[in-house]
Amino acid sequence: MGLLRKKLAVLDLTHGGIPIAKKLAALGNNVSGVDVYGTVDPALLGELEEKYGILCSKAPLPISEFDFLVAPVHLDPAYPMLAEARAIGKKIVSHHEIAGEILKNDSGLSGTKIIEVTGVKAKTSTASLLADMLSRRFKVVLHTSRGLEAWKDGSPSLIHSGLSITPGSILTAIEKSFEAGVNPDFFIFEISIGGTGAADFGILTTLYPDYGIANNTALASNAKLQLISNAKPGSALLLNSGAGKALEAAKEVQAKVFTFEDPFYANSSVNISEAQDFTLETEKAQNSPEISGPVLRFFERGKEIFSASLRPGYNSSAYRTAFVAASAAALELGVEIKDVVSVLEQFRGLSGRMQEKELNGISLVDNSNSGMDILSAEKALEYALLKKKDEKKGSIILVLGEEASQVCEGLPPASVQGFVEEFGAKCRHIILVGERMQAVTAKNASYAGSLPDGLSKASELAGAEDIILSSVKCFR
Repeated sequence: MGLLRKKLAVLDLTHGGIPIAKKLAALGNNVSGVDVYGTVDPALLGELEEKYGILCSKAPLPISEFDFLVAPVHLDPAYPMLAEARAIGKKIVSHHEIAGEILKNDSGLSGTKIIEVTGVKAKTSTASLLADMLSRRFKVVLHTSRGLEAWKDGSPSLIHSGLSITPGSILTAIEKSFEAGVNPDFFIFEISIGGTGAADFGILTTLYPDYGIANNTALASNAKLQLISNAKPGSALLLNSGAGKALEAAKEVQAKVFTFEDPFYANSSVNISEAQDFTLETEKAQNSPEISGPVLRFFERGKEIFSASLRPGYNSSAYRTAFVAASAAALELGVEIKDVVSVLEQFRGLSGRMQEKELNGISLVDNSNSGMDILSAEKALEYALLKKKDEKKGSIILVLGEEASQVCEGLPPASVQGFVEEFGAKCRHIILVGERMQAVTAKNASYAGSLPDGLSKASELAGAEDIILSSVKCFR
């Protein structure tokens, strides 16, 4: 795809379209930007026109004047410019594909390897564990929903915060890294709904549970297959063996394919490929759980490679996908076994991802993060109930909802209503967070406008022997 002297329109300036439009304009293209949701500040649109020469519009533009359109995979296909383009056969390029083309033509990335991690669950934890492992030997920059970090010798330092994980944000992340004087051996990018095709190593964590995108006209799982269909020749792909459609798609690409067995799928009805390259087994600790966590045993093509004793203090079962995927990727990328084991044994969980804490002296299970969904809330409640039983705790105060409905499709109020009807009686009180949760009704519920407000109310309601369970979809 040629990127020089073209006339094109970038649709959706809200979700990563702005950095894409800027880069395309800098390459000498005639670029128009379309604010399809009408949410971008007019002052910013004015700056794009004056400073970068990008014509901006909040209304659809005639498509006949453009060589092609650039649109995100989640945009409603009924949007007038998309519908018209399809009707006349005008080319439509995804945000992922155009970001990939820009990256492939960036001479500043010469000598640097790119890793992309996509999937429904375990993206952040897989990318973060892999960054820690790789940093024991290499210089690493990690971009996830937690922020943009430079990693060296197992220690992260924050470069920038506030970026989304859209493909367009990758361009900004690279720019911010170079501006900070950080030139890594590896860039690791958590990326939503697919891959750009610029990755030297792509990781697909899960395709389940699936959900609708583009006004429910498409499945997110199909869009995530861009990681595979866009894969460049000679690259490597590490795929979840429970993702059958991904394995099928991988037969058509010129990339080296590895598979891992996801322990989550092993206990579900999802069909698993018969032969996986990497598998993980867990054993309960022989000592008290308060002294030692479970033991992981990692296998490569049936041969045990290592075992690792995990720390207590977090729900390690919630990280099983990340443990096997990150370990497999690290070993394939040249990390020594002892460093992989060291990272696993030192790991204490990520903030907001099934981590045990205290809030004003009260036990807190923190499961509030950008990837939180209703299935995650169910798993978190199961864990809290087991903790209540094992540690003879009092009751559970649940904080549930969303801080921003824009975070990865939000948390549908209908799903929350179903959750509280099925599981609400297991909690002494439920604090529902977010404006949309006002539509949810339960006998033992109250409401809060934000996660801090919800936690504050929970702290006031909870006794010293209770458990506060926080499951709010939010940016952390």
